[in-house]
Amino acid sequence: MRRIFIALLVLPLALALTPARAQAILAARVNGTGISQEQLERNFDEDLRQRKLNLLQIRNPDRMKQMKRAVLDRLIEQELFWQQAQLAGTLASPQEVEQAVDSTQGQFKSRQAFEQRLLVEGYTPETYRVLVRKQVSATKYANSVGAKAATVSDEEVHQFYLQNPDRFRRPQQVRAHEILVAVAPAASEAERAAARGRAEQVLQAARAGEDFEQLARQHSQAPTKQWGGAMDPFARGQLAKPLEDAAFALAAGQLSGVVSTPAGFHILKVDGIDAEVLVGEEQASARIRAYLQERKASEAIAKEAERLRGAGKVEILLPL
Repeated sequence: MRRIFIALLVLPLALALTPARAQAILAARVNGTGISQEQLERNFDEDLRQRKLNLLQIRNPDRMKQMKRAVLDRLIEQELFWQQAQLAGTLASPQEVEQAVDSTQGQFKSRQAFEQRLLVEGYTPETYRVLVRKQVSATKYANSVGAKAATVSDEEVHQFYLQNPDRFRRPQQVRAHEILVAVAPAASEAERAAARGRAEQVLQAARAGEDFEQLARQHSQAPTKQWGGAMDPFARGQLAKPLEDAAFALAAGQLSGVVSTPAGFHILKVDGIDAEVLVGEEQASARIRAYLQERKASEAIAKEAERLRGAGKVEILLPL
């Protein structure tokens, strides 16, 4: 089920808090209730942090506006759902509020540190709970809308399975061990030749019957070294093309030659090849049902937000 707002309560306080002292400039007004520019900026900053971006990376002004407008739209949606929650009586219980507060407090070393941060932001524990109650109530209303729409019949599950066969097909996979003699990107021809020579020596040892896992632990420079070169099973398209071609040309138990990639020189030993598998409908049904329930709930919540927005008065007060 879609949980659209509860995440705000467990992220850093910079997102959850809207300073009580910074409400003068409004970004939007929703049925007469203001959303401050400060609230928008804090949520936008947190959105960037979650995407691992900073302002210097967003060089296109239009993209910046689009991203900021998307954040503002989420805040408007939250306010609409809070207002509707009050009308519908789907308000957060004291226990739900405390649980959400505890989730945020858990990000701090102590309760004292948490409450000190509240004070810095212009809140007391009591006024912060008022904000949390609003957010949890909005979430509760949205999820109640989603839950009503999330009924999925057996026939819907069956039809989805029939119409999406590729989703339930696991492609052929290779299980293998590897040894890598790494080469720096700026390596000279002489350095590459020396690395290839070392790889050839290791390959000769493997062909002579020395234990491949032990050779990997001794000579490999791949992250898999600590596991004796054991790789995760892989399908086509997951490795560099030269490695992929070499792996899929081998039978179980066979060794590759020395394979060159930009990372260096590789040796593969194929342990086994798993044939393509089609997951049966019975095995896939629970996953299909959960996916369809989630999709129906999300669509219903989005439609409700659109309905409330159309029925109310939403004013955008910044040029976004």
